[in-house]
Amino acid sequence: MFQLQTVRSLFDATSSKTGAAHGGELLELAPGGSGLSEALLDEPGGFLWWYLDLIDDDGSGLVVIWSFGLPFLPGYADAARRGEAPPPSERPSLNVCVYDRGELDFYLLQEFDASQVDWQAGDDGDRWTFGDSRIVSELEGDQRVVELDLALEVPGLDEVTRIRVDGRGQASHFGDGQHEPGRRTDEPLPVHDWVPLVCVCCGEATVRVGKQVRQIQGRLYHDRNGGRRPLHQLGIDAWIWGRIALPGRELIYYLLDGVDEQDQCLVLSIDDAGRIDRIEDCQLERTATSVNLGGLRWWPTLTLNLGADEQLRVDLGDVVDSGPFYLRSVLEEVDQSGARYRGIGEICRPDRVDLARHRPLVRMRVHRQGGANSMWLPLFTGPRRGRVRRLLASWVPGGGGEL
Repeated sequence: MFQLQTVRSLFDATSSKTGAAHGGELLELAPGGSGLSEALLDEPGGFLWWYLDLIDDDGSGLVVIWSFGLPFLPGYADAARRGEAPPPSERPSLNVCVYDRGELDFYLLQEFDASQVDWQAGDDGDRWTFGDSRIVSELEGDQRVVELDLALEVPGLDEVTRIRVDGRGQASHFGDGQHEPGRRTDEPLPVHDWVPLVCVCCGEATVRVGKQVRQIQGRLYHDRNGGRRPLHQLGIDAWIWGRIALPGRELIYYLLDGVDEQDQCLVLSIDDAGRIDRIEDCQLERTATSVNLGGLRWWPTLTLNLGADEQLRVDLGDVVDSGPFYLRSVLEEVDQSGARYRGIGEICRPDRVDLARHRPLVRMRVHRQGGANSMWLPLFTGPRRGRVRRLLASWVPGGGGEL
């Protein structure tokens, strides 16, 4: 198994930073454990999202993203390009994906009216309500507790889909060992900042869809991103991110290709005590560029040269979401002994987000509570099984049937 080398504490480099991008950086590391400021909700075109994934050794798991101003929502980035950007508070959403051995098994991107959503930012963390769904991410001492109790109304399903996720682990922090849950990155508001909140954490999920119940146990990861400018205005040409669950350690790569060739590469190692360290002088090698059906370029294999003759080869072959501006994979890494490890990775092209030629396709996958939706929505939403029947049922009364 490879050993991480040339590791340096990030605390000295980040303790004096406020979270605002500076010096040409495309991404700023926020203080360990710090939360997003509620003031970002009022920044036109800004974004706030919280990300959680759970993955087991077989490539089964889930991803949940709860957000305000998710850039992928139809019309959000387009309004910013036209100089009419709304504040993130007007576009709350919840995205849930469930995977079965490297394949997408359930999908829902649900947009809510602002009156249906509540965010309580406290000294020990945060609590959210999205409709009938409840989410908690808070500190208890030096541990972070994450609880999701999701009640999802899926188009075409009579019963509410219930998903419960629980995780508890050492809260992520920089070299001083201090957690700053009550600190909000608002002095000034960040252009774009990010920080892992908990890693190397055992989590479990219960997924109830109709009469089917699934249990998933694996490694849980949780972070957050925020910024006061639209994603497509940050100077990012390609966004390449991934996390890999290694024994007793999380490895995270965050690679940003700049439109002006000022690229940024962050590779973090987080141990089972929650300590965040940065691996310096990393080099990234990419396989020959591939292009998906949506015209998005991506790289099926990434190799991270970590120094001291150590390499990490990451396979992005299990693609679970592929579109014109975004691609997500269930990652696999094989170390020098042949052991296999799993994770989640994503590639995004911000300049392609919410273009007019792609918007009708995106609308097919977004469920607006109480709003107008695409006639094709049931084909792309909910459990994989029974989608055609649900689509027919939405067109012709009685055309569906039992799942």
